Amino acid sequence: MTFNDKSGTNFEYSRIPLNEGLFITYLSGCLNVPLLRASIDVGRSYGSVYRSFRRMMYSVGRYVRSYWRVSGVVEVDEVYVNAGLKGRGNHGRIMLLGRGPRCRGLRAGRWRGGWDKDVIPVFTIIGRNGHEVYIPSRDVRGDTVARIASRHVEAGSKIYTDNFPS
Repeated sequence: MTFNDKSGTNFEYSRIPLNEGLFITYLSGCLNVPLLRASIDVGRSYGSVYRSFRRMMYSVGRYVRSYWRVSGVVEVDEVYVNAGLKGRGNHGRIMLLGRGPRCRGLRAGRWRGGWDKDVIPVFTIIGRNGHEVYIPSRDVRGDTVARIASRHVEAGSKIYTDNFPS
């Protein structure tokens, strides 16, 4: 096995050197230079520059979301989103859910949704200061709601919600 400066980083399998990758990230992320112009300045193809920049921005976004919490006055609510996995071409994704495909005439009823019914609950945590977090969940039980709130809401914040029992 070989190790180099990029081993274990987001540029591990990148086609461009580390200094060029960081320079592209600085140009486009901080100075708002278009990626096409950055690829011309660096002398690389647009595709490799785009993949490198996208990989770095996803990792930065993941890092920020993992340590950033909503604070102050916070509103928490759930919304149910139809996953839309009916029809052809979704067999693999439906089997990952561990059930058979829906028939075309099935409509979501007036019940609380669930992962197995193709009606996914998504928790919205919105701070009055403008910060928003959206978290898809497998269920809407009380322990799940408490775990999501403790992970994404700062301690000591005031939480407003509807009268849903969980």
